[in-house]
Amino acid sequence: MSLELWISIFAGAIALSTPLIIAGVGEGFVERAGRINLGIEGMMILGAFTAVVAASVAGPFVGLLAGTLAGLVAAVVMNTAVYRLRANEIVVGLAITMLGLGLSAYLFQLWVPSGETNVSVDTIGRTPLGPLADIPILGPVFFNQSPLVYAAIALLIAAWAVMRFTRFGLQIRAVGSDPTSAALRGVRTAKVGARALLIGGALAGLAGATITVGSIGSFTPGITAGRGYVVLAVVIMGRMTPLGIALGALLFSFLQSFSLLSQATTVQLPSEVYQALPYVVTLVVLVFTSRAQLRRTTAKAQLAA
Repeated sequence: MSLELWISIFAGAIALSTPLIIAGVGEGFVERAGRINLGIEGMMILGAFTAVVAASVAGPFVGLLAGTLAGLVAAVVMNTAVYRLRANEIVVGLAITMLGLGLSAYLFQLWVPSGETNVSVDTIGRTPLGPLADIPILGPVFFNQSPLVYAAIALLIAAWAVMRFTRFGLQIRAVGSDPTSAALRGVRTAKVGARALLIGGALAGLAGATITVGSIGSFTPGITAGRGYVVLAVVIMGRMTPLGIALGALLFSFLQSFSLLSQATTVQLPSEVYQALPYVVTLVVLVFTSRAQLRRTTAKAQLAA
């Protein structure tokens, strides 16, 4: 393959990883607090749809805000069901996903004019970083991206700082590692978990908005295409750390970008092979990282005994 194609693959990987990183950071907070949010897919697609509707009226940046709020509202619903009504968080999360997929498709059919299947809106687009964008190879890959890419990097740094240096981060880690001890020390475990879930929901909505008004500029039912479940795998694979989440998202996105751009230029295989490649490799890596984490946990337990 040519150098230009490799540049396009790497640049595409960074762009594709952005919504995974944003949602992954939010889910990292949730899982570090000892919870899991299986409603990410639903929150993302609600954010994606709401962002397009808002962007059609007030522009893409308002769309991003609206998408974030949509994810937050979905998280409030989940939080109420789990923490107030004591419902099972796995069941509620799956219900949120099914609700988001169905509701967004239904509202989309009501919203689009009769006979049309798509509505286009303005996107945020790329912002070249001055002379840096002209650097050979590195410029097109790193310095000619959407502002959302740089926002995702800033979000990773902020999440690391919050988790490491703030009281809230300490409480999340305490609740996730030993909720009983945390409660005995005066930490309100339910409140900490609820806050983590709200952060995760808001960022999931923002991630969905990033897909539509950040790059594609339109909405179709099912546009998230299982990315919420990929986020869950990325967070587990990255051991819930910002750096690990970023690396996991980049791995999946590189494989996805490679499969999309190499179909017409490399060995001709069925398109399904290229489509399955990112998921298969991610699954294999997830299995090996999970096994390694299990061995470390077992070793610590044996030493403690």
